[in-house]
Amino acid sequence: MEQKKTRVTIVGSVYAQPGTQFVYMGRADQCESCTIARVCHNLESGRRYEVVAIRAASHRCPVHHGGAVTVDVAEAPVEMRVSPDIARKNTTIVVKFPECDEACETFAACHPIGVVEGQKYIITDVLEGEAAPCRTGPSPVLVRVVPLPEGLPRYTP
Repeated sequence: MEQKKTRVTIVGSVYAQPGTQFVYMGRADQCESCTIARVCHNLESGRRYEVVAIRAASHRCPVHHGGAVTVDVAEAPVEMRVSPDIARKNTTIVVKFPECDEACETFAACHPIGVVEGQKYIITDVLEGEAAPCRTGPSPVLVRVVPLPEGLPRYTP
């Protein structure tokens, strides 16, 4: 079984359940005077995380009604649609969202929340399913991606 790299952070108590996913959106204004804010804000903005374990520590928090809890999180895989040219398992890609409008029925799948444009991801699975219509290019393919782990060699052309 693959061991996910985890980080200790603090989340609102309503999110402190294994399997809960969230997208870290950054620091709130109320965090400026908090003495433990550094632990809450050790994640990368815009990335999707999954709670994998709960720790015993709980904290009062001006942002989260009901307080906050210390947890272990790992970056969560995200399903998205990509060009069929790059939809290959175990391929590293630099995400570039297609230029289309929000009226497109596959816009959310091609521009998923939790994926940061310009960052490197690994396609872990090419998922079966119906082809999605696309007005700006070839029908995008549904894949599962994870961020390129830190410490792996990064090729930069």
